[in-house]
Amino acid sequence: MNPPEPIHDLARGDIGISRQLSRALRVLMDNATEPRLKNELRGILEGKGSARELLHSEAFNLVVDQTMPATMNQFADMTDEQRQRLAEQGEADLARLRSQPLPDEFRTEPVADQPPPPAPAPATNIVVPGTRRPNRERIVTPDDEDEDDRYFRERNQRGWLA
Repeated sequence: MNPPEPIHDLARGDIGISRQLSRALRVLMDNATEPRLKNELRGILEGKGSARELLHSEAFNLVVDQTMPATMNQFADMTDEQRQRLAEQGEADLARLRSQPLPDEFRTEPVADQPPPPAPAPATNIVVPGTRRPNRERIVTPDDEDEDDRYFRERNQRGWLA
């Protein structure tokens, strides 16, 4: 039986982000000249390493130090419309990656005695008001009052045993 498609730790369970990260890691691996970096990237793509640990890699940080200034300058030179168009392309790409079927290399055949697992719910790009991403945690700012704030304010005013 083939191993499941690895979901990268930085993706927080989001298959689209994980697939996009895999694509970026493959580009880095294909263009890397440092053998140690290539091995680290290969291990992460095979699910044997952590993308989070890559951020602490000296070889990776050298590549970032060499490429990031030019990338940041290119981003700074973009108009707001170009940035918006780029963001929309990225969202469309993520939606496509989330809905893609599992690649053959990670597909496993169902066991004859067991029914196939249920199909995953279709990914939607509907942003829930007050959240950062579709169906994600609510954003709380210092100005917002929530349940916890009311609870502790009441306890401070009345005491814990009141």
